[in-house]
Amino acid sequence: MQKTLVFSIAINGYQWLYRDCIASHNRYAEVKGYHYQVVTRPHISAIGVECCWLKLTLMLAALKAGYETVLFVDADAYINAQTPDLHTVLSPSHYLYLAKSYSQRYNSGVILVKNHPQLRAWLQKVISHRHSTIKPENDVGGGENGHIIQYAKNCDFVTTLNRRWNNTYDPQLLDYIRHFSFGPLRQSVYLNLSHKLLARLTKGIVKLRHYSQWHKSPTAIKDPLLVLTTQVLKHYQCFSQR
Repeated sequence: MQKTLVFSIAINGYQWLYRDCIASHNRYAEVKGYHYQVVTRPHISAIGVECCWLKLTLMLAALKAGYETVLFVDADAYINAQTPDLHTVLSPSHYLYLAKSYSQRYNSGVILVKNHPQLRAWLQKVISHRHSTIKPENDVGGGENGHIIQYAKNCDFVTTLNRRWNNTYDPQLLDYIRHFSFGPLRQSVYLNLSHKLLARLTKGIVKLRHYSQWHKSPTAIKDPLLVLTTQVLKHYQCFSQR
């Protein structure tokens, strides 16, 4: 049975915008003998851009299912052919592996984890505190990244990956994973306009869905992240059984 899972989340239009990047994930996993899964359903998330938290709930589910190693890669990150096996960076005393962006803070576009009770407890803690205020120096403007930065501090089982594993800012770097997140590597006018358009469309759809749900039953609104996670687990059984 496969012990390593590589996965990505590509909804809210990302499944079409970053087809080439997603294909590179699949090729890498196939060459290395890892299981790969890209999450494309539901096509539109009911929680909009906050669906980025889904990476943590699915990672936790995969670890509970028995995967020994899990790699998450953002849909807008391209895995190059020279990327080595994951075991080349793993060490016995570290369970969380992150690279730093041009801001010299951890970027959660690439997350590598080893299955360990401490790591699972850490993930659950971050998820449970997602509505908590974080310190200004850790804030990145929403999403889960700021919480990961904050809760990774003073964590003795986290280690910093070489930036080649998540290159967000150096076009000259011979990288393993090139991440076209908002920053120096995403200079394409087409991509920037597409992101803005998709964000506006998603926001509009989310507002309509929230209004419809509240109108039908104002007191029955459940935790949106829990609802989305449950939906995904029904579509993709690899996260709940290995």
